[in-house]
Amino acid sequence: MKTTKILCAILLSSYLIGCQSNKVKVPDSPYPISDDSFTMDTIATGFVIPYGIAILEEDEFYITDRIGKMFHIQNGNKTEISGMPKVVTFGTPGLPAIMHGGLMDISLHPNYASNGWVYISYLGEDGLAKVSRLKVHDNAATEFQPIFATRHTNYTGNGMRIVWEDETHFFLNVGNSNFSTSSNPVLNAQDLNDDAGKIHRLLEDGSIPADNPIFKGFTSPSTIWSYGHRDVQGLVLDTLTHTLYGVEHGPKGGDEFNIIEKGKNYGWPLFSYGINYDGAWVSTISQDSAATFTVFPEHYWTVPTNDGGQAIAPACLLQVTGSTISDWNNYFLIGSLAYRRLMKYNSETGKTFGLKIEGRVRIIKQLPSGNIIALIERNDLRQSNGFIVKISE
Repeated sequence: MKTTKILCAILLSSYLIGCQSNKVKVPDSPYPISDDSFTMDTIATGFVIPYGIAILEEDEFYITDRIGKMFHIQNGNKTEISGMPKVVTFGTPGLPAIMHGGLMDISLHPNYASNGWVYISYLGEDGLAKVSRLKVHDNAATEFQPIFATRHTNYTGNGMRIVWEDETHFFLNVGNSNFSTSSNPVLNAQDLNDDAGKIHRLLEDGSIPADNPIFKGFTSPSTIWSYGHRDVQGLVLDTLTHTLYGVEHGPKGGDEFNIIEKGKNYGWPLFSYGINYDGAWVSTISQDSAATFTVFPEHYWTVPTNDGGQAIAPACLLQVTGSTISDWNNYFLIGSLAYRRLMKYNSETGKTFGLKIEGRVRIIKQLPSGNIIALIERNDLRQSNGFIVKISE
């Protein structure tokens, strides 16, 4: 079955699990471990893949779990929110691993205090990647409104992060981590009639902003802001410079750190610094050709190995400023799924360091105090032992 082969390859590439085993392998950090000073406190446990977090107060949050659950956490107490949409999750048959789909990001409307809107992204039962908004009353989802759905089924996207540009616009990434080679390219990310492999920009009600790009061959804008992405899983907006940053999965190596610009083509799968999981070449054009019409990453990661390189598999991104942990200020924090470790990256020097925080960190955000909160998925595929930590000086 083609889907099974693809998922096995992805599993192998991220070192999560072998296709004949249910034991998680924890590799060493491929980068120097930075001896930063911080403390960690566990504030909630019992999750499978805690994926998204919306911060209400210093000690109050909404959390999504990829299996399709949403929780309200307040002062360490966890309450499940009922009425969530049914979602699709899947992996490799016979293994208790979730590789794709499910309930993903969660975000508060910038005017949440007055309108109460909570936004979620997920893969629906029909296989469409979706965004809906809702309100929470008495621990139940109410006023549920679907506002965006991809035009085609999308079983290969994991990111679906929601980032607000201002009070009326938000960005949404939809992945396209297909099994693509130079001899058999899968070009969904280059197809502007397909929503996969794109970053979208929408109005708060899901409609199309009039100032979105109008691409060649089209007469009006769509939700698409940029294209040619593989699977962006970390997205952050620098509100001071209005710069949108994204980290995305390459195949076997070639994970990218990008500055996302309006209307630009980021090249997947026409050109990539990574290779396919079976060692096959991915790029269909040369670097010189790609330079004429695509945007190269500001930085990319391929960990050298004797079989062509290894991905770090970036799962989230946080630009740190004003943190209580001074060693992290002016760095980007990145959760590496492949190496099961939080990392920090300096975009000015290009240097990456491992941190003394192990686990598959799915999302990291900064609290009002400047402390950091991190959601870490289960380390035993047979248990629901994912957890949430607060990191402080």
